[in-house]
Amino acid sequence: MRNANGNRRLLIFMGLLTSLLLVSAQPYSTYAADSTTTKAKTYASDAAITTEIKGKFLAEKGLDSMDIKVETNKGVVTLRGQVAKESQSGTAERIARATKGVRKVVNKISILPD
Repeated sequence: MRNANGNRRLLIFMGLLTSLLLVSAQPYSTYAADSTTTKAKTYASDAAITTEIKGKFLAEKGLDSMDIKVETNKGVVTLRGQVAKESQSGTAERIARATKGVRKVVNKISILPD
């Protein structure tokens, strides 16, 4: 009788320990999946922002957009390249700022010397 109670207690203890381990491990695996999902959504959103800005650049008359590179990271858009006029740099920055999802614009466009 005593041995049966000891085995029963051991089984209950092992069951509780296993349950505790499973419950405590769940938030980490959920966090990892959420983190990966969030990163994927951010990347997709950044790619969409970059694509939209480049499309708007192409549609803008008087803007030589082929020499402007657009990079987006977590909603922060960085513009790089060279343009002929300062007004083109301003136009590119204005277009980027007006694009949905853009949190900040860093304008590193240089003006070609005359």
